[in-house]
Amino acid sequence: MSFVRIQEHARRRFLAIPPRFWAFWGMLVCLLLPLLLLTRSLNIVHVSDSLGASKLVITRHTDPAAVMQLAGITAEEGDNVYYTAYNGDLAALSIQRAFDVTVQVDGAAVPVRLTEGTVETALRRAGVVLGEHDYTEPGLAAELAEGDTITVHRVEYRETVEYETIPYETEYVTTSLFFRRQRTTMTVQQGREGEKAITSSERWVDGELESSQVTDVTVTREACNTIVKRYAAGAPVSPRTGPDGTTSPPSGYSAVYTGRATGYSSSGGRGASGLGLGYGTVAVDPNLIPYGTLLYIASTDGRFVYGYAVATDTGTSLQNGMALVDLYYGTHEEARMNGAITVNVYVVG
Repeated sequence: MSFVRIQEHARRRFLAIPPRFWAFWGMLVCLLLPLLLLTRSLNIVHVSDSLGASKLVITRHTDPAAVMQLAGITAEEGDNVYYTAYNGDLAALSIQRAFDVTVQVDGAAVPVRLTEGTVETALRRAGVVLGEHDYTEPGLAAELAEGDTITVHRVEYRETVEYETIPYETEYVTTSLFFRRQRTTMTVQQGREGEKAITSSERWVDGELESSQVTDVTVTREACNTIVKRYAAGAPVSPRTGPDGTTSPPSGYSAVYTGRATGYSSSGGRGASGLGLGYGTVAVDPNLIPYGTLLYIASTDGRFVYGYAVATDTGTSLQNGMALVDLYYGTHEEARMNGAITVNVYVVG
């Protein structure tokens, strides 16, 4: 069969197809083509939130707001919305729900909404700045959940100085000077209170004193004791010690003189020898007792003891023999208290 005959045969068969057949297939193509085009533009989106809500929607929309509207799920203030498209027609829309926490700071309650984060994140959102020593409960690194409360504690260190009185005491000095009036006492120095400065480091938390620690104590004025002299049998007037380092009578001596003792006092000076004046120095006739000689002096009846003394001074009454020794006292009252006394003067060294 020739090609022309085949072509003619095909044309006749085509023309023999009823018009209704072509109408059916035309209508079918018109219906399926839009549907095919529509299907290729649709996405299957899985919509969910952090509270467990979940829904599957088929939509051509990629705008998160439109997708959520179709799913009937809305995002609240502070929520985070994430839309992720995968290969093909699959996508996911997830909502991280925000939650409320409260920051208690400086007497106020500040609300903060978060989707996640730590105490430090919440403080940053609330605009709260911590001072050098401030702290929070819970700590800055703690993860937060719905309804948590953060308390900010304001910490301040203060240095304070308080002054405290240092009391004085009464110091008693015994002497045989009062052997004639044994109940006599003499205040030779009036006491005075001292003072000390106490420096403390205080820790204040939220306006209340939490702790205090003393960091320094400085005496700004020394206390001065009251000194009272009172009688004691055999107690020496002089504080000077003998060769053995005590005020006890000497165990040996080179000579002993017995005679009249008088008393004197002076507002200053160093005596005729230049060796000085004070309790434990006496005036003598240097021709009899050389300057610098160590002596021990006591009344002949033993009731009065001047004790150890050094010869440092002289006077007219001593040089003309009216007195053997003139005893030095710190006050005029003491010097005249006993008048003349008969004493033994032991030459110790």
